[in-house]
Amino acid sequence: MKARLARMLEEAQDRRHDADILGSSLATRSDSQAFLRVLAFEVLLKAAVLASGAARAGGHKYTELWDKLPATTQDMILAVARTRMPGNADLSDLGRLFFWYQFVFERARYGYELYDGYTPEEVRELGKYWAELGAPIEEALVQYYPSELECLTEGLIQYVQSAL
Repeated sequence: MKARLARMLEEAQDRRHDADILGSSLATRSDSQAFLRVLAFEVLLKAAVLASGAARAGGHKYTELWDKLPATTQDMILAVARTRMPGNADLSDLGRLFFWYQFVFERARYGYELYDGYTPEEVRELGKYWAELGAPIEEALVQYYPSELECLTEGLIQYVQSAL
């Protein structure tokens, strides 16, 4: 199990590293950075489930994966997460965050499908209208919550490292 956990941790760290490279570029043209960060989060969440002694976990249902963790493990992960960006990351509704991370992983990676039935001009007009509204996050078609994701990822990393 420890060898598998170590591989999972390394893979997640590699995905985060590559996301950092994309994030530092002004030439990116997609949300690939966000997708890689969610993928790293998923690998770490599955690693935490494995480290906690639960059966090997699969799938992309992050709430279900989280619920497989013992309450003490969840508390340990959240304790670390809450210290990362106090006042900047809202971890009060994990269900909402997990919903959006799952949405990014399952649906937003196929951005062309998000606007099936719309012409390119209609998509541009929707974007302009959203910007005119002040770009409210709660009205966005895809919501990323990067600060919260970073905090949860750090909590998962520390938990998995402690299991090695």
